[in-house]
Amino acid sequence: MAFQIDPEKTYTVKLTRPVKLGPFSYRPLNEIDMRGKVVRAVIEQEGDEVLEYAREV
Repeated sequence: MAFQIDPEKTYTVKLTRPVKLGPFSYRPLNEIDMRGKVVRAVIEQEGDEVLEYAREV
């Protein structure tokens, strides 16, 4: 699955597994609002299969 993420926009994302990014831990329990640059960092670190979906807010 390929996501087209704009780093300046905000996205509501649903994770498929827990992710640790710097000092933050994100869990797949609920939807999370993230800036595009954070979503890109998660994808670069974990691969795009870590996201169930990413919807622009």
